[in-house]
Amino acid sequence: MDREHLESSLREIRHLLSHLHGEVTALEQNYNQVLSVLRRFETVADLDDLTGLLRRRAFFRKWQTLLEKCQSLGENCGVLMIDIDHFKKINDTHGHATGDEVLRRVSELLKRFESPRCFAGRLGGEEFAVVVAGTDAEILGAGELIRRGAERLHGPVLGADGKEAPNVEWRCTLSAGMASSSKAGYEPTRILKAADEALYQAKAKGRNQVRAA
Repeated sequence: MDREHLESSLREIRHLLSHLHGEVTALEQNYNQVLSVLRRFETVADLDDLTGLLRRRAFFRKWQTLLEKCQSLGENCGVLMIDIDHFKKINDTHGHATGDEVLRRVSELLKRFESPRCFAGRLGGEEFAVVVAGTDAEILGAGELIRRGAERLHGPVLGADGKEAPNVEWRCTLSAGMASSSKAGYEPTRILKAADEALYQAKAKGRNQVRAA
């Protein structure tokens, strides 16, 4: 092979490599775009449409991860089970449009407490849960702050047409039950059952209060 032929072959190889590099770069960009879209879809699928809080499955998945981390560090982790008091009466008296607004406002209240060590989820209907990594006193303190915050919530009653009814406002209160790994261990099902029993006690004792398991 003479020198001229060799140089020609090398030019062709360089051209081919340059072309392949461009193709690989384009494929990487397309892959990153598809991955970004999939991640956005996954995030949206994890969130409740009405409240923007974690759905039940996503909530438990995140809670399990935090529980495992707390267990490895020897830290306490608990949950607050929260119900809106007499929510059915709110729906029956003021309509579902107002009921949805109450759910959104309570969810906004819960979001104010979110951090890497505290997050909330909507388990269904008017039932919420808030996970807190901290001492029992800190978890109960968060529950009491949430309860007091709910007492201050209010807003206009919305008609079926979405318009505000004159001179009528809704208000709401919350009941909460608390349980943690300090007594129930690091099994989420056991902690949740204990918190649910404490929530039942809060309702039985008159509602608008936080009770510990």
